[in-house]
Amino acid sequence: MIEASAPVRICDNGGWTDTWFGGPGRVVNIAVIPGAEVSIRVTAGSEPVVLNVETFGDRYPIVPGASRVSRHALLEAAIDALPPPADLAVEVTVGSVVPAGCGAGTSAAVAVALLGALATARAEQLSPRDVAYAAHRLEVDVLADESGIQDQLSAAFGGINYLEIDRYPNATVQSLPGWDELGARLTLVFLGRSHDSSDVHRQVIEKVGTRGSKVFARLRAAAVEARDAVVARNLEAFGKAMIANTDAQDALHPALVGTDARRVIEIAAAHRALGWKVNGAGGEGGSITILTATRDAKAAFEARVAALDARYRVLPIQVSSVGLQVRGAL
Repeated sequence: MIEASAPVRICDNGGWTDTWFGGPGRVVNIAVIPGAEVSIRVTAGSEPVVLNVETFGDRYPIVPGASRVSRHALLEAAIDALPPPADLAVEVTVGSVVPAGCGAGTSAAVAVALLGALATARAEQLSPRDVAYAAHRLEVDVLADESGIQDQLSAAFGGINYLEIDRYPNATVQSLPGWDELGARLTLVFLGRSHDSSDVHRQVIEKVGTRGSKVFARLRAAAVEARDAVVARNLEAFGKAMIANTDAQDALHPALVGTDARRVIEIAAAHRALGWKVNGAGGEGGSITILTATRDAKAAFEARVAALDARYRVLPIQVSSVGLQVRGAL
Protein backbone atom coordinates (compact mmCIF):
# COMPACT_ATOMS: atom_id res chain seq x y z
CA MET A 1 0.00 0.00 0.00
CA ILE A 2 0.99 3.60 -0.61
CA GLU A 3 -0.26 6.29 1.77
CA ALA A 4 0.02 10.03 1.15
CA SER A 5 -1.07 13.10 3.09
CA ALA A 6 -1.03 16.85 2.52
CA PRO A 7 -2.13 19.72 4.78
CA VAL A 8 -4.81 22.25 3.95
CA ARG A 9 -4.26 26.01 4.10
CA ILE A 10 -5.77 28.72 6.28
CA CYS A 11 -5.25 32.43 6.91
CA ASP A 12 -4.05 33.28 3.42
CA ASN A 13 -3.10 36.93 3.73
CA GLY A 14 -2.63 38.31 0.23
CA GLY A 15 -4.86 35.70 -1.38
CA TRP A 16 -6.29 36.82 -4.75
CA THR A 17 -2.90 38.29 -5.73
CA ASP A 18 -1.66 34.78 -6.62
CA THR A 19 -4.04 34.69 -9.61
CA TRP A 20 -3.40 35.58 -13.26
CA PHE A 21 -5.38 38.81 -12.88
CA GLY A 22 -4.34 39.97 -9.38
CA GLY A 23 -0.55 39.91 -9.55
CA PRO A 24 2.14 40.47 -8.79
CA GLY A 25 1.42 38.11 -5.93
CA ARG A 26 2.41 38.34 -2.28
CA VAL A 27 0.88 35.75 0.06
CA VAL A 28 1.45 34.45 3.58
CA ASN A 29 -0.44 31.28 4.45
CA ILE A 30 -0.41 28.60 7.13
CA ALA A 31 -0.56 24.85 6.47
CA VAL A 32 -2.64 22.89 9.00
CA ILE A 33 -3.68 19.33 9.68
CA PRO A 34 -5.77 17.26 9.48
CA GLY A 35 -5.73 17.64 5.72
CA ALA A 36 -6.12 15.29 2.77
CA GLU A 37 -5.39 11.55 3.00
CA VAL A 38 -4.90 9.22 0.02
CA SER A 39 -4.11 5.51 -0.17
CA ILE A 40 -3.46 3.21 -3.13
CA ARG A 41 -3.58 -0.56 -2.61
CA VAL A 42 -3.32 -3.51 -4.97
CA THR A 43 -6.53 -5.52 -5.39
CA ALA A 44 -7.52 -8.76 -7.05
CA GLY A 45 -10.37 -7.11 -8.96
CA SER A 46 -10.90 -6.96 -12.70
CA GLU A 47 -11.17 -3.17 -12.87
CA PRO A 48 -7.88 -1.29 -13.43
CA VAL A 49 -8.81 1.43 -10.92
CA VAL A 50 -11.56 1.65 -8.33
CA LEU A 51 -11.96 5.17 -6.93
CA ASN A 52 -13.25 5.33 -3.35
CA VAL A 53 -14.16 8.91 -2.34
CA GLU A 54 -14.86 8.51 1.36
CA THR A 55 -16.03 12.08 1.97
CA PHE A 56 -18.95 11.62 -0.41
CA GLY A 57 -19.54 7.90 0.07
CA ASP A 58 -18.79 7.23 -3.64
CA ARG A 59 -16.99 4.11 -4.85
CA TYR A 60 -16.81 3.31 -8.55
CA PRO A 61 -14.47 1.93 -11.25
CA ILE A 62 -12.73 4.05 -13.86
CA VAL A 63 -10.44 3.30 -16.78
CA PRO A 64 -7.57 5.83 -16.92
CA GLY A 65 -7.67 7.91 -20.09
CA ALA A 66 -11.09 6.63 -21.18
CA SER A 67 -13.98 8.92 -22.08
CA ARG A 68 -16.51 9.21 -19.25
CA VAL A 69 -19.05 11.41 -17.52
CA SER A 70 -17.00 12.58 -14.55
CA ARG A 71 -18.29 12.20 -11.01
CA HIS A 72 -15.21 13.65 -9.29
CA ALA A 73 -13.48 15.51 -12.08
CA LEU A 74 -10.32 16.59 -10.25
CA LEU A 75 -9.59 13.11 -8.91
CA GLU A 76 -10.26 11.46 -12.25
CA ALA A 77 -8.06 14.02 -14.03
CA ALA A 78 -5.20 13.20 -11.65
CA ILE A 79 -5.53 9.48 -12.37
CA ASP A 80 -5.64 10.19 -16.11
CA ALA A 81 -2.49 12.31 -15.80
CA LEU A 82 -0.51 9.72 -13.77
CA PRO A 83 -2.24 6.36 -14.27
CA PRO A 84 -1.11 3.49 -12.03
CA PRO A 85 0.95 0.70 -13.64
CA ALA A 86 -1.15 -1.09 -16.26
CA ASP A 87 -0.30 -4.55 -14.91
CA LEU A 88 -1.87 -3.82 -11.51
CA ALA A 89 -5.48 -3.45 -10.38
CA VAL A 90 -5.68 -0.87 -7.61
CA GLU A 91 -8.14 0.86 -5.33
CA VAL A 92 -7.54 4.56 -4.73
CA THR A 93 -9.10 5.92 -1.53
CA VAL A 94 -9.39 9.67 -0.96
CA GLY A 95 -10.62 11.45 2.14
CA SER A 96 -10.45 14.71 4.06
CA VAL A 97 -11.69 15.77 7.49
CA VAL A 98 -11.93 19.38 6.30
CA PRO A 99 -15.12 19.76 4.21
CA ALA A 100 -14.87 20.38 0.48
CA GLY A 101 -15.67 23.99 -0.37
CA CYS A 102 -14.42 25.14 3.03
CA GLY A 103 -12.16 27.82 1.59
CA ALA A 104 -9.09 26.08 3.05
CA GLY A 105 -7.67 24.75 -0.20
CA THR A 106 -9.06 21.24 0.31
CA SER A 107 -9.21 20.43 -3.39
CA ALA A 108 -5.59 21.49 -3.86
CA ALA A 109 -4.48 19.38 -0.88
CA VAL A 110 -6.35 16.36 -2.26
CA ALA A 111 -4.79 16.84 -5.70
CA VAL A 112 -1.29 17.19 -4.23
CA ALA A 113 -1.67 14.07 -2.06
CA LEU A 114 -3.17 12.05 -4.92
CA LEU A 115 -0.52 13.05 -7.46
CA GLY A 116 2.22 12.33 -4.91
CA ALA A 117 0.80 8.85 -4.30
CA LEU A 118 0.34 8.15 -8.03
CA ALA A 119 3.89 9.25 -8.82
CA THR A 120 5.21 6.84 -6.19
CA ALA A 121 3.08 4.05 -7.64
CA ARG A 122 4.79 4.71 -10.98
CA ALA A 123 8.25 4.87 -9.30
CA GLU A 124 8.61 8.50 -10.40
CA GLN A 125 10.48 11.07 -8.33
CA LEU A 126 8.72 14.44 -8.20
CA SER A 127 9.75 17.36 -6.01
CA PRO A 128 7.16 19.16 -3.86
CA ARG A 129 7.26 22.05 -6.33
CA ASP A 130 6.71 19.68 -9.26
CA VAL A 131 3.65 18.17 -7.57
CA ALA A 132 2.26 21.61 -6.67
CA TYR A 133 2.48 22.85 -10.26
CA ALA A 134 1.05 19.59 -11.61
CA ALA A 135 -1.93 19.93 -9.26
CA HIS A 136 -2.42 23.53 -10.35
CA ARG A 137 -2.36 22.53 -14.02
CA LEU A 138 -5.10 19.97 -13.40
CA GLU A 139 -7.45 22.69 -12.16
CA VAL A 140 -6.52 25.43 -14.62
CA ASP A 141 -5.52 23.66 -17.84
CA VAL A 142 -7.45 20.37 -17.68
CA LEU A 143 -10.64 21.41 -15.87
CA ALA A 144 -10.58 25.07 -16.98
CA ASP A 145 -11.27 26.29 -13.44
CA GLU A 146 -10.00 29.53 -11.95
CA SER A 147 -7.29 28.96 -9.35
CA GLY A 148 -4.38 30.75 -7.79
CA ILE A 149 -1.17 28.87 -7.00
CA GLN A 150 -0.87 29.39 -3.24
CA ASP A 151 -3.08 26.46 -2.14
CA GLN A 152 -1.05 23.86 -4.01
CA LEU A 153 2.26 25.27 -2.75
CA SER A 154 1.07 25.27 0.86
CA ALA A 155 -0.09 21.65 0.56
CA ALA A 156 3.22 20.60 -0.99
CA PHE A 157 5.58 22.50 1.33
CA GLY A 158 3.72 22.81 4.64
CA GLY A 159 4.58 25.26 7.41
CA ILE A 160 4.12 29.04 7.32
CA ASN A 161 5.16 30.39 3.94
CA TYR A 162 5.71 33.73 2.28
CA LEU A 163 5.14 33.51 -1.47
CA GLU A 164 6.16 35.92 -4.20
CA ILE A 165 4.45 35.35 -7.57
CA ASP A 166 5.89 37.88 -9.98
CA ARG A 167 5.11 35.89 -13.13
CA TYR A 168 2.01 33.79 -12.57
CA PRO A 169 2.05 30.94 -11.75
CA ASN A 170 5.81 30.82 -11.03
CA ALA A 171 6.44 31.47 -7.35
CA THR A 172 9.29 31.90 -4.92
CA VAL A 173 8.59 30.10 -1.64
CA GLN A 174 10.16 31.41 1.57
CA SER A 175 9.57 29.19 4.61
CA LEU A 176 9.01 31.31 7.71
CA PRO A 177 10.05 30.19 11.20
CA GLY A 178 7.66 27.98 13.14
CA TRP A 179 5.59 29.78 15.78
CA ASP A 180 3.86 27.57 18.35
CA GLU A 181 2.02 30.38 20.10
CA LEU A 182 0.39 31.51 16.88
CA GLY A 183 -0.92 28.02 16.20
CA ALA A 184 -2.24 27.72 19.74
CA ARG A 185 -4.38 30.86 19.34
CA LEU A 186 -5.95 30.09 15.95
CA THR A 187 -9.51 28.83 15.55
CA LEU A 188 -10.94 27.58 12.26
CA VAL A 189 -14.72 27.90 11.94
CA PHE A 190 -16.57 26.14 9.12
CA LEU A 191 -19.66 28.20 8.36
CA GLY A 192 -21.87 25.27 7.46
CA ARG A 193 -22.02 25.72 3.69
CA SER A 194 -19.59 24.83 0.95
CA HIS A 195 -18.87 27.18 -1.90
CA ASP A 196 -17.41 26.98 -5.39
CA SER A 197 -14.22 29.02 -5.30
CA SER A 198 -13.86 28.95 -9.09
CA ASP A 199 -17.31 30.51 -9.43
CA VAL A 200 -16.35 33.19 -6.89
CA HIS A 201 -13.23 33.91 -8.95
CA ARG A 202 -15.34 34.42 -12.06
CA GLN A 203 -17.65 36.82 -10.24
CA VAL A 204 -14.70 38.94 -9.13
CA ILE A 205 -13.12 38.94 -12.61
CA GLU A 206 -16.44 40.13 -14.09
CA LYS A 207 -17.13 42.81 -11.48
CA VAL A 208 -13.74 44.21 -10.55
CA GLY A 209 -12.22 45.33 -13.84
CA THR A 210 -9.78 48.18 -13.33
CA ARG A 211 -11.19 48.89 -9.87
CA GLY A 212 -9.24 45.96 -8.47
CA SER A 213 -5.73 47.34 -8.83
CA LYS A 214 -5.72 49.44 -5.65
CA VAL A 215 -7.39 46.68 -3.63
CA PHE A 216 -4.84 44.14 -4.80
CA ALA A 217 -2.14 46.50 -3.49
CA ARG A 218 -3.87 46.43 -0.08
CA LEU A 219 -3.91 42.64 -0.16
CA ARG A 220 -0.21 42.52 -0.99
CA ALA A 221 0.52 44.91 1.86
CA ALA A 222 -1.39 42.67 4.28
CA ALA A 223 0.79 39.73 3.23
CA VAL A 224 4.00 41.68 3.84
CA GLU A 225 2.69 42.84 7.24
CA ALA A 226 1.83 39.24 8.15
CA ARG A 227 5.32 38.08 7.10
CA ASP A 228 6.98 40.75 9.23
CA ALA A 229 4.74 39.88 12.19
CA VAL A 230 5.75 36.21 11.98
CA VAL A 231 9.44 37.11 11.89
CA ALA A 232 8.99 39.51 14.84
CA ARG A 233 6.74 37.08 16.79
CA ASN A 234 4.15 39.83 17.13
CA LEU A 235 0.63 38.40 17.57
CA GLU A 236 -1.06 41.81 17.62
CA ALA A 237 0.57 42.81 14.33
CA PHE A 238 -0.39 39.50 12.76
CA GLY A 239 -4.00 40.01 13.86
CA LYS A 240 -4.06 43.51 12.37
CA ALA A 241 -2.80 42.10 9.06
CA MET A 242 -5.62 39.53 9.11
CA ILE A 243 -8.24 42.25 9.64
CA ALA A 244 -6.68 44.49 6.99
CA ASN A 245 -6.81 41.61 4.53
CA THR A 246 -10.48 40.85 5.28
CA ASP A 247 -11.36 44.52 4.88
CA ALA A 248 -9.58 44.52 1.52
CA GLN A 249 -11.52 41.40 0.46
CA ASP A 250 -14.73 43.24 1.30
CA ALA A 251 -13.58 46.19 -0.83
CA LEU A 252 -12.66 43.88 -3.70
CA HIS A 253 -16.22 42.53 -3.84
CA PRO A 254 -18.86 42.89 -1.09
CA ALA A 255 -19.97 39.28 -1.54
CA LEU A 256 -16.56 37.97 -0.46
CA VAL A 257 -17.33 38.49 3.22
CA GLY A 258 -20.56 36.56 3.63
CA THR A 259 -23.37 36.95 6.12
CA ASP A 260 -22.23 34.05 8.28
CA ALA A 261 -18.66 35.33 8.35
CA ARG A 262 -19.87 38.72 9.55
CA ARG A 263 -21.82 37.06 12.37
CA VAL A 264 -18.72 35.22 13.55
CA ILE A 265 -16.61 38.37 13.26
CA GLU A 266 -19.04 40.17 15.59
CA ILE A 267 -18.62 37.41 18.17
CA ALA A 268 -14.84 37.48 17.74
CA ALA A 269 -14.74 41.24 18.26
CA ALA A 270 -16.89 40.90 21.38
CA HIS A 271 -14.31 38.43 22.74
CA ARG A 272 -11.52 40.93 21.96
CA ALA A 273 -9.97 38.74 19.29
CA LEU A 274 -6.76 40.05 17.76
CA GLY A 275 -7.70 39.19 14.18
CA TRP A 276 -10.04 37.47 11.73
CA LYS A 277 -9.53 36.33 8.16
CA VAL A 278 -12.11 34.99 5.73
CA ASN A 279 -10.30 32.04 4.19
CA GLY A 280 -9.62 31.58 0.50
CA ALA A 281 -11.76 33.26 -2.12
CA GLY A 282 -14.48 34.07 0.41
CA GLY A 283 -18.17 34.32 -0.44
CA GLU A 284 -21.15 32.78 1.28
CA GLY A 285 -20.32 29.77 3.40
CA GLY A 286 -16.73 28.59 3.54
CA SER A 287 -14.70 29.25 6.67
CA ILE A 288 -13.02 31.92 8.75
CA THR A 289 -9.88 31.93 10.89
CA ILE A 290 -9.88 33.76 14.24
CA LEU A 291 -6.81 34.78 16.24
CA THR A 292 -7.72 35.08 19.93
CA ALA A 293 -5.87 37.15 22.50
CA THR A 294 -5.44 34.35 25.06
CA ARG A 295 -6.03 30.61 25.26
CA ASP A 296 -8.88 31.17 27.72
CA ALA A 297 -10.46 33.62 25.28
CA LYS A 298 -10.10 31.00 22.55
CA ALA A 299 -12.05 28.45 24.58
CA ALA A 300 -14.79 30.99 25.40
CA PHE A 301 -15.06 32.12 21.78
CA GLU A 302 -15.31 28.56 20.47
CA ALA A 303 -18.07 27.74 22.95
CA ARG A 304 -19.99 30.86 21.89
CA VAL A 305 -19.68 30.04 18.19
CA ALA A 306 -20.91 26.49 18.76
CA ALA A 307 -24.00 27.91 20.49
CA LEU A 308 -24.56 30.62 17.87
CA ASP A 309 -25.68 28.38 15.02
CA ALA A 310 -26.03 24.61 14.74
CA ARG A 311 -24.50 24.75 11.24
CA TYR A 312 -21.20 26.20 12.44
CA ARG A 313 -18.36 23.82 13.31
CA VAL A 314 -15.08 24.55 15.03
CA LEU A 315 -12.61 22.34 13.19
CA PRO A 316 -9.66 21.07 15.28
CA ILE A 317 -6.42 22.10 13.61
CA GLN A 318 -2.69 22.01 14.22
CA VAL A 319 -0.04 23.86 12.24
CA SER A 320 1.81 21.38 10.05
CA SER A 321 5.56 21.88 9.71
CA VAL A 322 5.63 19.45 6.77
CA GLY A 323 3.78 19.34 3.48
CA LEU A 324 3.27 16.37 1.17
CA GLN A 325 4.24 13.06 2.79
CA VAL A 326 4.25 9.74 0.90
CA ARG A 327 4.91 6.36 2.53
CA GLY A 328 5.03 2.76 1.31
CA ALA A 329 5.08 1.08 -2.09
CA LEU A 330 3.00 -1.22 -4.27
